[in-house]
Amino acid sequence: MRKQWLSVVALSALAMGAVVGCGTSGATGSSTNTGGSTGSNGPVTLNLGMWSSSPAEKQLVQNQINLFEKSNPNIKVNIQVINGNYLQAIQPMLASHTAPDIFYVDSSYAPQLEQAGVLMSLDNYIQKDHVDLSAFSPSLLQAFQWKGQTYGLPKDFNTLALEYNKSLLAKAGISQPPATWTQFEQDAKALKAKGIAPLSMPVDVARYYPFIVDAGGSYYDSSTNQATFTNSANQAGVKFFLDNLHKGYFVTPQDLGATWAGPPFAQGKVAMALEGAWLVPFMQQSAPKLQYGVAGFPSLDGKDANMVYTVSYSMSKFTKHPNSAAKLLFFMTGDQALQLTADSGLAIPSRTSEQGLFTQKYPNYQAFIDGVKNAVPYQFGTLGQNFVDAINSATQAGQLKNLSPAQVLQQAQQTLQSQQQSQ
Repeated sequence: MRKQWLSVVALSALAMGAVVGCGTSGATGSSTNTGGSTGSNGPVTLNLGMWSSSPAEKQLVQNQINLFEKSNPNIKVNIQVINGNYLQAIQPMLASHTAPDIFYVDSSYAPQLEQAGVLMSLDNYIQKDHVDLSAFSPSLLQAFQWKGQTYGLPKDFNTLALEYNKSLLAKAGISQPPATWTQFEQDAKALKAKGIAPLSMPVDVARYYPFIVDAGGSYYDSSTNQATFTNSANQAGVKFFLDNLHKGYFVTPQDLGATWAGPPFAQGKVAMALEGAWLVPFMQQSAPKLQYGVAGFPSLDGKDANMVYTVSYSMSKFTKHPNSAAKLLFFMTGDQALQLTADSGLAIPSRTSEQGLFTQKYPNYQAFIDGVKNAVPYQFGTLGQNFVDAINSATQAGQLKNLSPAQVLQQAQQTLQSQQQSQ
């Protein structure tokens, strides 16, 4: 198995060991701290953890911090950029109580940190500071809630949309992008007849899972934290995906000489792609003259599922300054900070109040914002990378070996069970 994540059990054990080994140090952040205290009436210094992405993102965060410090002169905030594998780096920091006071948490592994008990529940602080959670889309909040508690607030998000090359569609006599997958299959047939690859997408649950949800299935039961691959309701979505691969209507990026769908789309090798808003700046840099549009993720059988990828600001369970950290966290996910996010164009702000400003300046992103309404978070409880590896490997086998949907799902279930037993 790939060691991208420590297991929940291992992380919990490390956290408990750190508690025993450190005695009373950092006690203001212990599990009994529900109200929080700065521990001092004097100046407070906080660390904000983020991963290394781009100088522009770091500057955005610094600009937000500058605004926060202006109205909170007794709180100094330092940015702590965590290089390399972010999760592998943050986990031992959490276990040893040396993690930043607040830090980025990706929704894909949020449940693992929540179950491990290393994140601070925010509910008391939310109530105390009268934070209005209705300002966030429910699917974004859901990504950071665990067993009735909230462990983070989303700072931004992304969904999937259909990007289409206007010229290539026109060559096949197609005037509008498909709004449904039935329309897509008709368009794909016309495109193939003209020798044009219809749509590029990888054999990856992170892209095709909306098909499963649209068809009435689910790979995961949140109430039991168990994989439900072999549920018969999943077969229809898998069949749809595999059928389109076998017909050549879906073409993998690898078949087009790339690792993701962006390059072949920018090069005019494929008529459509299913990607997030990260494709827009890529296209500006790689193919600024290519005429393309962005439409909503097509629906299947009248349903309109999507996938949402989101990142929170979460608080370390062991921060020595929880009140100040909560104040910073709420600011970084509040209107003022997210106005800067909207203006930057680097990410879609999580608050609906800022999304109008964002699309006024960046109208190409409207489909991504619309997609969050019926989106499910990209996360599968504490099963983590084992889950993703198991279903992706099985789906790839389904494509290459022409397995039935039932065989694909059975293989995924068996692989995951074997991985769990070997841990």
